[in-house]
Amino acid sequence: MKFVALVSLLVTVSAWAEAPDFYKDVYPFLKESCISCHNKTTTKAGLNMETPELMKKGGDSGPAVVPGKSEESLVVAASVHTKDLEMPPKGNKSGAANLTPEEIAVLKAWIDAGAQASVAQERTVVWQPLAAGVHPIYSVALTKDGRFAACGRSNRVQLYDLATRQFTAGLADPKVQPAGSTHRAMVQALAFSPDGTRLASGSFREVKIWKASRVESTARGTDPALGLVITALSADGKSLAWADKTGALVQIDPRSGKVLKKIPGAAGGAKRLSLSPDGTRVALADAAGNLSVWEVKSGHKLASSVPPAPAPVAPAPAPAVGTPAATTPAPAPAKPLSVPVPVRALTFTRDGSAVVTAGDDKILRIWPLANFAAPKVLPATVAPFLAVSCGAGTDDLITLSEDGKVRFWSVAAGKVARDFTVAGAATAALSTDGKWLVTGSNDGAVRIWEVATGKMANELRGTVADAQKLAALNWTVAAQTLELAFQKSEVARIDAQTKALDELLKKAQETIVAQQKLLPEKEKLIAPAVAAAATGQKAVEAAGTDEPKRKAALEALQKLATAQTSAQAAFAAVQSNIKDAEAEVQRITESKASNAVALTAANNAIAVATKTQSEANAAVAALQQSIKKGNAKPIAVAFSGGGERVAGLFADGTLQVWASASGMAVAQVMGKPVSEGSLGAAPSGGFVGCGRDGAVWLSGSGSTWSLERILTGFADQVNALRFSPDGKLLATGGGEPSRSGDVILFDVGTGKAVQTWKERHSDAVLSLDFSPDGKRLASGAADKIAKVTDVATGKQVNLFEGHTHYVMGVAFRADGRVLATAGADGTVVTWDMILGERKKKIEGWRKEVTSLQFIGATNQIVTSAGDNLVRIVSDDGAQIRSIANLPDFMQSAVSSPSATIVAGGEDSVLRVWNGADGKEIAVFGIN
Repeated sequence: MKFVALVSLLVTVSAWAEAPDFYKDVYPFLKESCISCHNKTTTKAGLNMETPELMKKGGDSGPAVVPGKSEESLVVAASVHTKDLEMPPKGNKSGAANLTPEEIAVLKAWIDAGAQASVAQERTVVWQPLAAGVHPIYSVALTKDGRFAACGRSNRVQLYDLATRQFTAGLADPKVQPAGSTHRAMVQALAFSPDGTRLASGSFREVKIWKASRVESTARGTDPALGLVITALSADGKSLAWADKTGALVQIDPRSGKVLKKIPGAAGGAKRLSLSPDGTRVALADAAGNLSVWEVKSGHKLASSVPPAPAPVAPAPAPAVGTPAATTPAPAPAKPLSVPVPVRALTFTRDGSAVVTAGDDKILRIWPLANFAAPKVLPATVAPFLAVSCGAGTDDLITLSEDGKVRFWSVAAGKVARDFTVAGAATAALSTDGKWLVTGSNDGAVRIWEVATGKMANELRGTVADAQKLAALNWTVAAQTLELAFQKSEVARIDAQTKALDELLKKAQETIVAQQKLLPEKEKLIAPAVAAAATGQKAVEAAGTDEPKRKAALEALQKLATAQTSAQAAFAAVQSNIKDAEAEVQRITESKASNAVALTAANNAIAVATKTQSEANAAVAALQQSIKKGNAKPIAVAFSGGGERVAGLFADGTLQVWASASGMAVAQVMGKPVSEGSLGAAPSGGFVGCGRDGAVWLSGSGSTWSLERILTGFADQVNALRFSPDGKLLATGGGEPSRSGDVILFDVGTGKAVQTWKERHSDAVLSLDFSPDGKRLASGAADKIAKVTDVATGKQVNLFEGHTHYVMGVAFRADGRVLATAGADGTVVTWDMILGERKKKIEGWRKEVTSLQFIGATNQIVTSAGDNLVRIVSDDGAQIRSIANLPDFMQSAVSSPSATIVAGGEDSVLRVWNGADGKEIAVFGIN
């Protein structure tokens, strides 16, 4: 094998007639196998191999390249694993592989030719199709209200409605192939704007901003001069019919209000009105219960329960004179086909082949259009009817009576197939598939029932506005919980500090007292010492020239002077001690005064937070009670075509729409009060309601997304995106791996870059988050560092070092006092933004923590990780909940303030949980 490798080397080297070009021939394999560890960021062993000059300069072991001498070049020795060198090392974290024999030959040829530099060439990216069947989710995003989730699945962005728990849309750029793709490369980052109307997606060298266009909900009144008597809506919501005081029957388009057809005289005395499911026929009932059916297009009467009057009989010829007169019977009056009974409810069967009436006599009658003269009569019920509608089958009916009984009739069998009681129900409707029943009750609630069991599946109350108010109040409650915890900790800290200051003050005051007592004693010793020194001086002077006496006198004087100095120094020391102690008392007193101010402020803040929280809690309770109580009676209910939404038209003129599965209010249309009306599913997915007076309610069916703009100018992959709290800025993070970490801020309205921070990090930026006030931006990068930058000035405010691997996530707490960072080292670190230092290092992950986010205005953090785990921890390290045993590497997780958690990973599945209890809500596979 060695011989074969050597021959291969010799052949490859001999093939190089000209010197290899560095950037064309050498740099590509060095980048894959060497530069990941030897670059300006990591520079292992002090060696940077990004340019020939840097390799010649070398590192801790000397030059890596000796021009013209490949045999003496350490880079070659390491590549062929000689001289105890083995590069790249086995099991390296970068995944770098050994150079192939061919690559080593090229490297040697380049060195032997002088290791010359060359000019880096800009290359056009040639896009290749992504591997079939590879659809990892690298990024997820969630609107603040928890309604919509987005995931970047491979190179596609897909949207889901968490209220209805359905896939809603894929964001496709028509210029990108294959069809349905969002980007050419993997989607690495996603972010919704604060209001949920924009979504930014980041990929290789580009960011796309998508904008939602919502179909507005409207309510339209009618002209009182029309004198409308009654209205009806077709089951498909496409057609609206009304009868007016003139007896005219009018068909209109409910959306535009355009008159489609008018049949004069057809609706004289109409009290009940029904359109066939396809809107082509109209059934009418007058006050007495006489029926007629009309074809809208032609204006012809198709059937009637009152036959036409008989043709007049010609008079008999006069008898001859003297002949007795013959007796001629009078013509018989026209008789109804059935005894008329006032009609309480009127509808067509699902196939439109018959008309159904529910009479005051508590009997159902089915009038076949093919044989109107022979209606089928079903047994009488105990209580009068409130509503009647078509069942799932063409021959099935459902009725609601005043006794609360819901009955499912088999027309073919002529009897009730099953029934159950819904107390207080005033109106009802069946889903298209017949599996679910929706009722509107006198207590203001709309309820969904499982037909097979008669069990209630969901109770629907409240409006979109109620949900928004409740969310805002709950946010306030949570935010004040944070505030109270912080201020109480401040009180505890100040109290402890004040207590320590009191001890220091006591000692300082004791020192002053003790030293003041000592001062007179020390002062008394000075005068005798001064006098003695003066006497000694005189003795020296008296000694004159007598050397022995003078010497003795001088020695005595020196001792006396020393004693004088000592006495004076002792006195000065006591004075100094008193002065220092007094200064200490002053300092401590000022600190205590400052603490008293801070303590008052903290206690005031506690009082304000307590009051604010109490008021918010009271408002929550009041709102919940108001929602539970209800404020209007539902007069009509309906399912959407697919059953994913339910609507109710209320007497106060409000059309409310909820998601069937979650019970979340999703739309609201305000109109004028109405006493009677009907409701139907619109073809677009919304609802159409109509009142007895012709008023129309139209609810929107959701949003459509379109590409607003594309942002470019990025060096490499865009790894992180974040909108500012006011939605005006979009922060992007990326850079060239192992070379630079760039942050660029764009104006969302214009798409222009307003701040560019090149090389803010020394390696690619992987995560971003704005502070709650939008004044600071946190960034985490592959250089293992988290930084906080002032947005207005671009100046670095904080630098946090604590991770030993990439910083893959950063997140501010709602009060801005704590920053959390997620590391590829399997830890989460929280940082005190007031002190600018580490608060807590949280461990417990076996692999990379790939993302993190604070849940609403709490101290809880949701994380995703490579160890198949979605975990919730508090910022002080306590574990709240762990969702384990997930099928694959989890790449990203986000949460709404209400703790709806969404996460995705390598297995392409988007999962949704209730963070409060960890229960799985929905699972979305590839769409």
